[in-house]
Amino acid sequence: PYGAKLLAGKSGPDEGLWMPLWMHEWDTAEIFCRLVQNWLPGAVRGQLGLEEPLLVSVVRFLGLMHDVGKATPLFQSRILPHIPGAYERFCKEITLPTCFLYAHSSPHARASEAILLDLGCPEGIASVAGAHHGKPQVNGLDDYVLDQMEQYPSNYWGKGQRKQWQALWQAQFQAALEACGFSGQDALPKLTVPAQLLLTGLLTMADWIASNPRYFPLIPVEDLGEGVLYPERVDRAWRALSLTGPWEIVCSGMDNDAFHERFGFAPNAIQQAVLQAANGMTAPGILILEAQMGVGKTEAALAAAEIFAAKFQAGGLFFGLPTQATANGIFDRLTQWAQTQSQEMLHSIRLAHGAAELNEAYQQLIPGRSVTQEDDPDSGVMVHQWFEGRKQALLADFVIGTVDQLLLAALKQKHVMLRHLGLAGKVVVVDECHAYDAYMNRYLDRALAWLGCYHVPVILLSATLPAKRRSQLIQAYLGTNQQGNWMTSRGYPLLTWTDGGQIRQEMVPLPPQEKTVQRISLQEQQLPAFLRQTVGQGGCVGIMVNTVKKAQELAAVLRKALPEHTVLLVHAQFLSPDRAEKEQELLRRLGKTSTAAERDRLIVVGTQVLEQSLDIDFDFLVTELCPMDLLLQRMGRLHRHPRVDRPASLQTPCCAVLDPGDGSFEEGSLAVYGRWLLWRTRRLLPDFIRLPGDIPKLVQDVYGWEEADCLEKDAESQRSRAEYEKEQKDRARNAENFAILRPQESLDRTGLDDWMQEEYAQSDAAARAAVRDGDPSVEVLVMVRHQDGSVHFLPWYQGGRAVAADEPPCWEDSLQIARQRLRLPGYFSRRWKINEVIRELEEQNRTILPQWQQAPLLKGELVLLLDESLTAYLAQTVLRYDQAEGLTYRKEKAYEGD
Repeated sequence: PYGAKLLAGKSGPDEGLWMPLWMHEWDTAEIFCRLVQNWLPGAVRGQLGLEEPLLVSVVRFLGLMHDVGKATPLFQSRILPHIPGAYERFCKEITLPTCFLYAHSSPHARASEAILLDLGCPEGIASVAGAHHGKPQVNGLDDYVLDQMEQYPSNYWGKGQRKQWQALWQAQFQAALEACGFSGQDALPKLTVPAQLLLTGLLTMADWIASNPRYFPLIPVEDLGEGVLYPERVDRAWRALSLTGPWEIVCSGMDNDAFHERFGFAPNAIQQAVLQAANGMTAPGILILEAQMGVGKTEAALAAAEIFAAKFQAGGLFFGLPTQATANGIFDRLTQWAQTQSQEMLHSIRLAHGAAELNEAYQQLIPGRSVTQEDDPDSGVMVHQWFEGRKQALLADFVIGTVDQLLLAALKQKHVMLRHLGLAGKVVVVDECHAYDAYMNRYLDRALAWLGCYHVPVILLSATLPAKRRSQLIQAYLGTNQQGNWMTSRGYPLLTWTDGGQIRQEMVPLPPQEKTVQRISLQEQQLPAFLRQTVGQGGCVGIMVNTVKKAQELAAVLRKALPEHTVLLVHAQFLSPDRAEKEQELLRRLGKTSTAAERDRLIVVGTQVLEQSLDIDFDFLVTELCPMDLLLQRMGRLHRHPRVDRPASLQTPCCAVLDPGDGSFEEGSLAVYGRWLLWRTRRLLPDFIRLPGDIPKLVQDVYGWEEADCLEKDAESQRSRAEYEKEQKDRARNAENFAILRPQESLDRTGLDDWMQEEYAQSDAAARAAVRDGDPSVEVLVMVRHQDGSVHFLPWYQGGRAVAADEPPCWEDSLQIARQRLRLPGYFSRRWKINEVIRELEEQNRTILPQWQQAPLLKGELVLLLDESLTAYLAQTVLRYDQAEGLTYRKEKAYEGD
């Protein structure tokens, strides 16, 4: 009817432009169809449970009806006054009220669902329309979606105009059914909850694209739009959007020759076992590889991913790692692999973590920023602008990022369906899957449950995985509590995988070249003299401790005691450029190609950042006591590479474990790891450790106290165990409060209403904090303010040049400033301290650098201004930055007695 053409869908900045509702709905419907037909991986189409013709009809119908809630007096009375010409024209046909008693009770997505239900639409399809703004509708005690029209009649039919509005809805509904080939509402299919979640993600994506005037420009207000604009209007938008197609592999298998061609070397025994298991799988499943450090687990996972993608029509890869540093460290390697998958077509790649814009290699893949142009613009990998938004990150073809991106798929957060959509069409790889606490594990298990529900192939990698955790991961994916010998196997290297619900396991025979590490105990005060004697003739030493404070203290002692040695300090409290420079120096002096001269008389003191990501090799290792799995990870940096030029006294691998020696535990270590695991590790640590042969026994003995404990119990150990288990249960319970429902809890639902009653984490930063336990961290950008008020980079960065404080920095300056990132020590983010810290930083930023908030890269950032001596005063604390030491802090003297 004519009245339907007068309804407004969107207004513009200019009163002379608008978007009729019917056109926005057609734009959305046609883009929705193109996404399904040209962009959606085959694996996701299969999970939707609808044959292709019916699927296309359903998505077109959803696109045409998703915004029917805008065809109400409430919505039109809000939007039309901003478009005077359209307002005047509409009011000649239907009178609009000027005020509403319950204006906030019927947002248009909720109204869409209510109208569709009233028209007889199935609950599942109606609830997708209700959830397309990112959150399913919630039914309150006295506020049900079904009761909307009875409770708030004026919102739906104004003042006595029920028949007119219902006629509009009915006409739109019948037109949509007819356009989609449905004989009536009874022909609309019933959808499962997983299908509803995926369709909601797709509808959100289509709606965002259709709402972007870059692709779908507004039209003059005098124009009501014409059907003749289609399909050219949508074809033009689709060409401009230019989404990359899904990853497609023609060959479904990979043998040893194909592996050699892909990676440049023949597969070892472990990689061959992975290839065999992956090639033999008849259905998507989970594969867990437990193998020693440096054996090529990454290449094994990528080869398996190619097999899975070809077999099960996955359209991309997600590779999750524990930290930003590990993600950055592997990004170049995975980009090179992704290039081999993109030789005949273009694919999108995404580095997904909070500081991706600071990664120069990633920035070079953004069109227009590359120094050199590729010969073939239609092949290779690139960063697609549309996937740059944080909520769209997982929708790119190849995603490398922190594991948080996967964990967020289990968090009650707005637009979580977009994360499900991105993951459902990929092969998912998680490296270092042992590296998470009970809190994060709850989210990982819940995410795995949904990946299992979507039949997503999953590959988990670990060097030191406790058997109990292995069982939990498999059972989370399968959604069952299958029992068997596989749960307690101590084989190593070990491959465990599922195939059609069956659990299979294989131990890979160990290669003959094992190394035996001698373990000695050492007290901290003995360390300088011991090192003088041990490495006096040369060589390099790695010292790994459990806190930044201990690392700084120990480095200072060793510099004084061993002046002839170079002492390099590495920890998390360095500015990003300084830490990157230190990591590059480590790779140069301690990497696979380093020489004896480069390694000579080098002592590296570091924290847990040395455990992962860096492919470095020490002649001698010192470590503080830590849980067994982490201790073995640290030992993986000892004699990592075969060498013939080690000093004679260091030919045998030896690790000194720092221990107080009186039965107590170092205070910082207790705060990080707790007493129970440290006590068990100390008791079970042998004098000689065969790597990798002893890894499973040592890890399982430390973590396997629930079955048949090999340690005798006493009152103190029982108390430590009770404290540890209570803490783990509390952490898991706390995480459960923020986690979405299990798939099994969703199966009996007919719609999405109340599927996510409470929404947590309103911002991206809050979301990332929500999936990691503990106090939130505070990140700052560090600059220097001179006495004359000018603001500069630190002296050794950018030559210490000044940046204007009274205007927004240009893009290049903003990028360099954003790279001066530093995470403040945990002391500043304690719940009793953090508000004071943020308040002082915000006040300083408002006073001195208000214009910097206008720069897109710096919006919302906190800048810490040091004086010319590189000192600052913050929250009753003195902070000092040093290029060699990193950030140190102490209380101001006036407050030391507090």
